[in-house]
Amino acid sequence: MYARTKHPLRRISRRSAGPLPDWSKLSRHDSVTVLRPDGSVLSGQIDMIAIDRSVFWIIQDAGLGRTMICSAESPIVTKTC
Repeated sequence: MYARTKHPLRRISRRSAGPLPDWSKLSRHDSVTVLRPDGSVLSGQIDMIAIDRSVFWIIQDAGLGRTMICSAESPIVTKTC
């Protein structure tokens, strides 16, 4: 038998309205292009990605180093082949 609670669970969204990036398909070693809100474009390969997919690190092409990309900054991420 299942126990019932007195108060039904409410789902409250703490995220702001608007489009959210779907990074669930991204994985380590994927090649990506990132368009940041300031207009800068980064391209490279994903080095590490958080379990919750809220942040990842990219090793940029042309030896430009490693950069953290955070979903809170609302970048547009495109997977390249």
